[in-house]
Amino acid sequence: MAYVPESATWKAGVFQLETTDPLLGGTNGPLNQAAKDLACRTSYLKQQTDDTSNEISTARGGKANLNERFKALEMTSKQGDFTFNGTTGTTVSHTIGNTNYVVNVAATRSTEGDLGDIYIARGAYYFTIYNTGGYKGDGRYQILN
Repeated sequence: MAYVPESATWKAGVFQLETTDPLLGGTNGPLNQAAKDLACRTSYLKQQTDDTSNEISTARGGKANLNERFKALEMTSKQGDFTFNGTTGTTVSHTIGNTNYVVNVAATRSTEGDLGDIYIARGAYYFTIYNTGGYKGDGRYQILN
């Protein structure tokens, strides 16, 4: 028994056997053309499904599903606004639960030269931002874990 040859290509249509077509089988026979067209479409769709499944699996990053991956990312990254409080510092809470993270901060308006050096003290569930220049104004932070 032989199998209909197939390739992973999308056929624009499926061959329709006409009353005038000879009833011939074989690789290129009209009797097998519709099955060949459908087999090619099936292979194409299988390849697309496999590619999509592999991409989703990679995006899951070892988690059971994408929702779990998003939850894990939410636990390890965060950003938001805060107000610099000069040398007394500003404390920002988070839920990371460790001190192995990076905090990026920036003033979101002109400091007029009052920002000075920035120092960040990290805790498992908070960090405190100090600046030596005494700037008290708007800022934005981003935590990367």
